[in-house]
Amino acid sequence: MCNIKIHETQPLLNLKLDRVMQDIVYKLVPGLQDILAKTRIKASCRAEVRHLRRVLCHRLMLNPQHVQLLFDNEVLPDHMTMKQIWLSRWFGKPSPLLLQYSVKEKRR
Repeated sequence: MCNIKIHETQPLLNLKLDRVMQDIVYKLVPGLQDILAKTRIKASCRAEVRHLRRVLCHRLMLNPQHVQLLFDNEVLPDHMTMKQIWLSRWFGKPSPLLLQYSVKEKRR
């Protein structure tokens, strides 16, 4: 495997996700998945909460119905834009705008 030459101009060309290896690494390194979940997302000021929630759910492989975006423990409505959040809650504070998320438990 180590003798395979990487494409010189496109080194990520043949890179693919290995879910089995990912699961093994997460079991070998406790807390790694939580650390990786602290992710930054750059977004346009016109992006809505719903768009960020979709991106976050895609990265964390979660159902969007189970994830909420929060500001100071307040659930943000899906239709609110980043500009609205910035002006109403973050104005005058340094960049970046910091939001949190929570994952609701699935009902059985």
